Amino acid sequence: MRSRFIIAAFLVLMPLQAFAQNHTVTVSLQDSETGEPVGFATVSVSSGNDVKYSLADQEGKASVAKVKKGTYTLKAELLGYKTFTQNITVEKNLDLGIIKLTPDKEVLDAAVVSDVGNPIVVKKDTIEYNASSFKVAENDMLVDLLKKLPGIEVDEDGTIKSNGQTVSKVTIDGKTFFLNDPQLAASNLPANLVNKLRVVQKKSEQAEFTGIDDGKEETILDISVRPGMMNGLFGNAQLGAGHDLKRSSDYLSGKSWKNDGWRYQGALFAGKFTDKAQISVVLNGNNTNNRGFNDLSGGMMAGMRGGGGGMGRGGGGFGTGSGITSSWMGGLNANTTLLDGKMQLSGNYVYTGTDRNVMEQSLKNTYLDDGSTLDYSSDGSSNTRSDGHRIGIKLEHKFSDNTSILFEPQVNFGTGSFGEISTFETLKSGETLMNDGFTYSGGSNRNVSTSGRFLLRQKLGLPGRTLTLNTTYSFSNNDLEGFNQSLTSDYQTGRDSIINQRYDQNRQSKEVSATATYTEPLGNHFYVEANYTFSFSDASSHKDTYRADPSDPFTAVSHPYSREGEVLYEEFSNRITNRSINQNIGANVLYQNDKLRAQVGLGVMPTLTWNTTLQGTASRKYDDRMLNFAPRTMVRYEINDNSNLRINYNGRSSQPSVSQLMPVPDNTNPLYVSYGNPALRPYFSHSLRAEYRYTNRKSFLSMNVSMSGSVVQNPILNATWYIGGAQYTLPVNGPASQNYNLSSFLNAPIAKSGFSISNNLSAGYSRSNSYVGSSSFNHEAYDKGNGDFDYDTFNKDFPGLVKDGRFNLNRTRNFNASERLRLTYRNDAIEVSAGASTSLRKSWYTVSSAQTGMTFNNQATASVIWTISDTWSMKSDMNYNWYNGYSIQQESEYILNAQVTKLFLKKKLSLSLLAYDLLNQAKNLSVRDASNYHQETRNNTLGRYIILSATYRFGNFQRSGRGGYRGGGAQGGGRPGGGGRTGGF
Repeated sequence: MRSRFIIAAFLVLMPLQAFAQNHTVTVSLQDSETGEPVGFATVSVSSGNDVKYSLADQEGKASVAKVKKGTYTLKAELLGYKTFTQNITVEKNLDLGIIKLTPDKEVLDAAVVSDVGNPIVVKKDTIEYNASSFKVAENDMLVDLLKKLPGIEVDEDGTIKSNGQTVSKVTIDGKTFFLNDPQLAASNLPANLVNKLRVVQKKSEQAEFTGIDDGKEETILDISVRPGMMNGLFGNAQLGAGHDLKRSSDYLSGKSWKNDGWRYQGALFAGKFTDKAQISVVLNGNNTNNRGFNDLSGGMMAGMRGGGGGMGRGGGGFGTGSGITSSWMGGLNANTTLLDGKMQLSGNYVYTGTDRNVMEQSLKNTYLDDGSTLDYSSDGSSNTRSDGHRIGIKLEHKFSDNTSILFEPQVNFGTGSFGEISTFETLKSGETLMNDGFTYSGGSNRNVSTSGRFLLRQKLGLPGRTLTLNTTYSFSNNDLEGFNQSLTSDYQTGRDSIINQRYDQNRQSKEVSATATYTEPLGNHFYVEANYTFSFSDASSHKDTYRADPSDPFTAVSHPYSREGEVLYEEFSNRITNRSINQNIGANVLYQNDKLRAQVGLGVMPTLTWNTTLQGTASRKYDDRMLNFAPRTMVRYEINDNSNLRINYNGRSSQPSVSQLMPVPDNTNPLYVSYGNPALRPYFSHSLRAEYRYTNRKSFLSMNVSMSGSVVQNPILNATWYIGGAQYTLPVNGPASQNYNLSSFLNAPIAKSGFSISNNLSAGYSRSNSYVGSSSFNHEAYDKGNGDFDYDTFNKDFPGLVKDGRFNLNRTRNFNASERLRLTYRNDAIEVSAGASTSLRKSWYTVSSAQTGMTFNNQATASVIWTISDTWSMKSDMNYNWYNGYSIQQESEYILNAQVTKLFLKKKLSLSLLAYDLLNQAKNLSVRDASNYHQETRNNTLGRYIILSATYRFGNFQRSGRGGYRGGGAQGGGRPGGGGRTGGF
């Protein structure tokens, strides 16, 4: 009887149970500001006393099971975020998709942020650094933090590189900070502003919209501001002054180049950041070699000058801080969100100025085909000054989910001046004096340039079907007035040669380009893209050169120039026009799913070029047509949550520059005369890059390995010949060149000991070519004298000149490698670091089987950052540098720097005593190996000095301390007092 009752009850309740069937509610949680997953939040579904919970995983995904049909309240909660609440109705399994959680600023401001976390995390196309894992001192700037990060390098000119890729811009929480000037951000943003740094391989706006990679990827450094900063005004003001401590003499030849002057540095950074707007003001001035910006105006002036743009340019990367530079700048940057988030508007203005004084000694050994060498030495000084203005705007507007535009114009203009004088002599094989003399060049410059782009993006209904139009434009005008003077004594002929010239030079360039792109989905994760690009460029240059009246007095001591009686020097004057049309007709097929993104395509690139030159009454025209084919491939493979692989290949065609085409000799240095060549043809480059990234999120181990290679077809190389002790160079197209690079970094903690180890390894190999004239080459057959060169006959004869041995093909091979190992111990009070590094270089030449010895630059380092108490801190570092393999043996050196800081006024004010090169041993050295020569250059730079600096912090900076260091901002550069490694002689 009882069993029958149970069976009957089951039969009656079974339909009710089916009616009350359970369902699942699924959500995916993301941060509303960063778009990153919000893991480990609590998700609840409640109705009265019926409450069911679920905990989101590390990817922000949560599923609440066994939810009956009905109406409920859904909540998502996590400390640091505002509680999300939404009423839902459950009738079946319900996927609510992505839910955005808004950070709770008040809670974050009050919270104590733990330093425990993974210092480096790989996220697909992004490498993320947790700034709290890298200790910074009270007055450190962003550049000081960057130098601590594995895989990040900061060159001496301020260029930031991540695994060999140059960072093109810096953004703050996704908003651009001073367009296209990462150096300005690195040198002027306080390090304690930073919460996280992300190095992003960012695709172009067009590629992000279409989903089809166009190969125009750039490396972006995105800064996440620390909690509490995004809510009001904050900043710091700094002022410091000090003095040089005299040096006794130069480390080379006993020359007395003493530093004996006052040093100053001042800086202001003020910002007001909110969720919708950012505004920043930056002021900076110093004479401590800490130029915290990209000097565009000075760069345009250097591009107009002969001889590579002046002294102090180095070549080889072993020297730092060449010369003594005073710099000053002021800038305003603003970003805002308008029209309920549909419009993003940003703009900036920057004024910059520099004044640089350089002293230089150089030794150049040139290898000839007969086994002898030309040994050229020079000793001189220069002064360069520039002032520039930059204005930039970026407007992005979203009309609807289907239509958006982007407009980004920029204007630059400035002025400059330069003066450079040097003495020289040339020996043959270190014994026979060939010539000696002096050279002087000086002048003034005015320049203006503008560029911009406009991008229209349109979706066409079906997901994946898009149409985009991308147009770009650029214009520049560059004027230079200068003087070129020299006196050369030729001991082979017994004659003196005098050059006393004035010139007016102008260069203009105009370019416009338009690209139309259409994408279409094919189904099954496949997409196709068709694109067409048309670009037109017009570049022109004219130069009028005048020579002084021969009766004017001219000696090594007195060399004035009088415009009275000057005459036009037609052989050194010219007009040149270069016009070209480049087209790219391409198609790409893309496959993508959650793990794999692969693309293959082909581009057809026809190029038309027209060159016209006018020199005196002689007119020349050179027209050229080329057709290139370039495949394009891209693979992104997400191996798992911890690792990914990226492979890219691209091909592109490039035009020779106007200076390479200009058929007028550059005789700024009479012993190094260079010609242009109007018959140059475009060249084509192939590049391949592969990168593997891995992060172990449990052990906090991170590694990155990248390999790249490039081949240039029909490259522009030099044909060089020698007459007595003088060198003549003319560019020609030649055999393909190659370049290969490998770089890697590894960062790992050692158990839970507080120790971590990092390692950076890089290597490179290149093979290039040049033509070197033999002793049988008859220069006079083409040089008609006074700078008049027969380009038509030379270009016609040149292939035969190589075949019959009058020019030898010289293959130059260069190898370089560097290794840097660092061990760090860190706790809340102290960070101690020790490491060692070495870099080597070696070159081989086929001319006379010459080769340079292998050179080594070695360094052992030690540093400490110590929070002594709540108001006292100390920072010190020492580098021991030693060198091997140089033509002139270099002395080793100890570079000791120190900084002590005391906080006052409730930690709003800090006083710092900064000392650089306490042992007075720093120096500067650069090396260059190219074509068939080896060159070593030594420059003066700052020596031992001290500075007392005061920094006042205001606003939200006071509530954002980390690890005992609460922000701060003395203008610091790469060391106490700014600048890089310095010295002097």
